[in-house]
Amino acid sequence: MNKQICKITSTHLGFEDHGIFTAMITVDYGGCSQSIGGFVMGVPDAPHTTPRAADFIVGLLKACGVDKWEQLKGRTIFAIFDGDEMPLNTMPLGIENLPTERGERFLFKDWQQSVKEAP
Repeated sequence: MNKQICKITSTHLGFEDHGIFTAMITVDYGGCSQSIGGFVMGVPDAPHTTPRAADFIVGLLKACGVDKWEQLKGRTIFAIFDGDEMPLNTMPLGIENLPTERGERFLFKDWQQSVKEAP
């Protein structure tokens, strides 16, 4: 796995233009930026959100070492990629705190698996 340092420049928690409920962060790698997350956590006219939707939000907060969504912006973290280099146009596998900061690793595939296994 390859880790690329990045800074969170903006966040989104809510409904995107098609009415799909999502949570994502936008990061800057030092010259290029990328949105991370954006998984479907709810669809228009559905009676509930995706199972484990809150777990994704909590995973982002814990990985970044913050207690509130508003504290995400400005945090410096690692984006985790497969392989030795950061491939262009590739979604990170997850995010992780810097070793000198509070936080923990959050791999998106672990969250996705928990959604599949949810009752």
